[in-house]
Amino acid sequence: MKRCRQKRTPMNRSQMMQAVHSEDTKPEILVRRALFKAGFRYKLHRHDLPGSPDLFILKYGVVVFVNGCFWHQHGCKFTSRPKSNPEFWNAKFDNNIVRDIKTNWELSLQGYRVATVWECSIKYDFDRSIERLKAFIESDEETIEI
Repeated sequence: MKRCRQKRTPMNRSQMMQAVHSEDTKPEILVRRALFKAGFRYKLHRHDLPGSPDLFILKYGVVVFVNGCFWHQHGCKFTSRPKSNPEFWNAKFDNNIVRDIKTNWELSLQGYRVATVWECSIKYDFDRSIERLKAFIESDEETIEI
């Protein structure tokens, strides 16, 4: 049975967007739990680092971003752009992409290794994603996208 999507009013959309949080998202919490269970210890949301990484693993010099595919425009099936107010959304998403690239560059220049874990990888192949992340943390690789 196909679900009918209700048309959202600007007020509904505004309330929905206010409810979206950038910290402690479900994918982020899942990654944190798995890494903690594997013995990795980390700091959360280091605001003194560029981009305030979701996780900072000092022992390995690794920062981890757990990115939502929609907000960071990953390009997978969860990525779309709203049809209403396209000028605003296109500018917002384009700025997010540029900011992410700049943040990763700044962190690399400061000597940190950067891991980006995408929401879709957590949803569809959690175990493999965590194994890849753990292997990256213990490796000498500079960057990884999972």
